[in-house]
Amino acid sequence: MRPHEHVLVIGGGVAGLATAAALDPRRVRVTLVEERPERAGAGTVLAMWRGGRVALDAIGVGERVRSTSFPADRALLRDATGRGLHDIAPSLWFTPRSELVAALEGALPDSVTRLTRLVTDPRALATQLGADLVVGADGVRSAVRQHAWPGTAPVITDWIALRGHLPGPPEHTATEWWGPGGLFGTTPGPQGAAWFCAVRGGRGTTLDPADALALARGHFADWDPRTREILAAVGEQGDTQRILLAPRLRTSADDGLVLIGDAAHAMSPNLGRGANEALEDAVALAAMIHRHGTKGAPHAFSRRRHLRGQVLRVAASAGLRVATTGHAAPARDALVRAVAILA
Repeated sequence: MRPHEHVLVIGGGVAGLATAAALDPRRVRVTLVEERPERAGAGTVLAMWRGGRVALDAIGVGERVRSTSFPADRALLRDATGRGLHDIAPSLWFTPRSELVAALEGALPDSVTRLTRLVTDPRALATQLGADLVVGADGVRSAVRQHAWPGTAPVITDWIALRGHLPGPPEHTATEWWGPGGLFGTTPGPQGAAWFCAVRGGRGTTLDPADALALARGHFADWDPRTREILAAVGEQGDTQRILLAPRLRTSADDGLVLIGDAAHAMSPNLGRGANEALEDAVALAAMIHRHGTKGAPHAFSRRRHLRGQVLRVAASAGLRVATTGHAAPARDALVRAVAILA
């Protein structure tokens, strides 16, 4: 690799920050572009699985993130009435998104150039800046993906996700309720617990938070009383978003360009894998750039990581359908209980 090849990273969320932090400044010059930097840390908590934790260690922020995370000593799976389906002892951290972003920001080399702007033509910007490689880390609505692969707008689902914090005593258990047309969960969090739910709510692209919360309260009204108590306790507070998915892609690499994280494989949030895959993508891409240079890295990265992301994207959607089935719920519950007994 010639000294100081130039990588343009578009997107300043988890994927983009991790990429910029993982690249060796002695070998690669990085420009990081984000339209709205203030949004990077928005959200509640993120589940950190083993792969994500290994990636954080590779970036050098594992201990810092661990110190601000909340472990779960149990994970409970319940049906809509509250009956137990499964009880496991997981190896999970629940990390405040703001703390994860702060750790990645702190790991950025001083040599990284930061720009705040909307990018509509990533290749033109790369030419303007003299960059050798464009990394699309700009999320499910990725302008990089849609510019390089026309017709790849995000898939708009009829699912709405809500999430927020629930002040109270420390929570040490992750609990998830599965039922017809919806999913509800609580995890350890910085204010006691974090909560989340998903419910069907039509395909309109705009969401009124009050209407979404009313929809959730109506849907979960006959579920386990605990879900109703939580939705009552949060008042009007809660973050609401339409669940969008990345479209199916045959590759995540093109000439001088590569997609990572949600830009490549945004999935429904029920697996809790999004941030983990973004971190693993970032570390893998940095390794490929160090090994193959900016010219060879995109396709080497795609061969290593693309299929995994696409499989997880499909698996997450299938998992959401299984979790929220109505007519097949008895068979699903019986199967889950059988697996629990055999585990």
